[in-house]
Amino acid sequence: MKHRLLYFAAYFLFLVIFFWILRLIFMLYNYELSFSLTCGEWFSVFRYGTRMDASMSGYIALIAAVIISVTTFFNGKITAKILLIYTMTVLAISALLAVSDMELYRHWGFRLDSTPLSYLKTPKEALGSASLWALAVQILVFALLMCFLKFSVSKFKFQVFGLKPENLKLKTINFSVFLFAGAVMILPIRGSLGVAPMNVGFVYFHPNNIFANHAAINVVWNAGKSLLNSSNISEYRYMDDQKAEEVFAACYPATTETEILLNAERPNIVIIILESFSNRLIEPLDGLSGVTPNFSRLCREGIVFSNLYSNSDRTDKGILGILNGYPVHPVAKVINYPEKTRQLPYINKDLKQAGYHTGFVYGYDILYSNFASYFGNAEYDKLITRADFPPETYQGSKWGVHDHWVLEKLLDECNASPLPFFKTFVGLSSHEPFDVPMQTVIEGSDAESRFLNSVYYSDKALGDFVEAARQTEWWDNTLIVVTADHGSRHPGNLPNYAPERFHVPMLWLGGAVAKTDTVIATVASQTDIPLTVLRQLGLKNDGYRFSRDILGTPAYSFAFYDFNNGFGFVTDNAQIAFDNVGREIIFREGTNAEELADKGKAYLQIFSKDFIMRDKK
Repeated sequence: MKHRLLYFAAYFLFLVIFFWILRLIFMLYNYELSFSLTCGEWFSVFRYGTRMDASMSGYIALIAAVIISVTTFFNGKITAKILLIYTMTVLAISALLAVSDMELYRHWGFRLDSTPLSYLKTPKEALGSASLWALAVQILVFALLMCFLKFSVSKFKFQVFGLKPENLKLKTINFSVFLFAGAVMILPIRGSLGVAPMNVGFVYFHPNNIFANHAAINVVWNAGKSLLNSSNISEYRYMDDQKAEEVFAACYPATTETEILLNAERPNIVIIILESFSNRLIEPLDGLSGVTPNFSRLCREGIVFSNLYSNSDRTDKGILGILNGYPVHPVAKVINYPEKTRQLPYINKDLKQAGYHTGFVYGYDILYSNFASYFGNAEYDKLITRADFPPETYQGSKWGVHDHWVLEKLLDECNASPLPFFKTFVGLSSHEPFDVPMQTVIEGSDAESRFLNSVYYSDKALGDFVEAARQTEWWDNTLIVVTADHGSRHPGNLPNYAPERFHVPMLWLGGAVAKTDTVIATVASQTDIPLTVLRQLGLKNDGYRFSRDILGTPAYSFAFYDFNNGFGFVTDNAQIAFDNVGREIIFREGTNAEELADKGKAYLQIFSKDFIMRDKK
């Protein structure tokens, strides 16, 4: 019996070592970040991470112990075969998750959880971010891991756990001992003898390097825990409700007047949402030179809102901010809940009531990220998606129809539409893997160069659209709002919480705009766009609880954004990022960081409660 228990202990230890190897592969693959850590920090990553590795190993070993106990009374060969199949299956799935995670982390900035897994409903689009080179490397790493597993697991003589059929007494003892051994696995699974069970906060050791903390996470544990909890939407509570309401209300003072920037009472409105554009790409907004020459030129022809922040980091989140004035839950997406999106305010619905003909034009597949239910609830008069374009317009594109074709379609829709009209366009060409139908202008094979080249393409498509629209009869009575769905980690490979990553442009153009070459520096959010536009038309809707009039007075200048289980809060003179897992400020700039964190906590507390109750109203 002692021999069998030692084998079981070796089995548990092997699992822990396997997860060490997965962590090492993750850190080597993300070498730009991991090689900036000191030797001591590398040691701490594995030291703290081992606690979660042991927890995940405990789960696997517990089930193995149950298998040994249950099959004790069978032939020993049956025990060995079942254990072999179980072990190889679990470790193969673990390897697959780890290999997927090492590339996804570069794009998402957080370890694999239920968020990216939700995109697997549309696997073709889910793979759209990965380059062929990255996929080849992932396949190679996975193949090597499987060879390692096959060799290592074959060294385990699982038949040692089996017993001869006639030895009933020993079998009974074996049954009891391994049930007890499985129960002992509760200790590493919980991670402590205290009240709190294992959670991600257990492995957070670094006060200000989020990558070091992320590297310590066991990705298999994280993905499994997230999937199990995906149906339980968190309500964040930091203070009593009355205090939270007071702090939140101070961020939204009642507006008594607004500055009118339009010269038309009912102008046509076109909202152009560009993929992954940020201020760092636009020269007049202190960005790079030569990447967006058209946007830079157009800044002198209209009104630039220079301190706008996206509410999150994905298209399906940004759209709801821009068109619904609704923020993003740190660990859940409202678009996945049709009954909740049905209860949201929609700017197109408000404009329809005011006599506008509404339309949405984009090149994606409508099935991607649950957009079908969203558009069903939005009730646009006309919806254009990838299915409305000939196949040659999206051949070679992993996401859909490239921007210049979709913008041409938008122009046709505007020309044919009854007046006044409200149209929305969403781009996709500057999304990974950055393949665009244009001769390369910005050279380089690295991800950042390819991204900048794709941005140049989308910027050219935007410039061509504006110049063509300028020749139409409806131009003089039109407001064009150009903004972005979210920012990007490029240039500079910013961490997922950095405020600069969420700093996006907004430009108002068209004959209906009364001013040119004007900059409005008020700190604002995407969620403020709907109410700002409606107030310019003299329209009101009290349903936009998380939207405010950027041009109204009095006003509190701020923006709230979210990243994976964390939030940022930005004002005129300070900005912070707060991690909900570690319960600490992980980025601060300016003064009054704690005060800003309290305002962000109050905002998130009010919003998370609204999110939960949204389909119950």
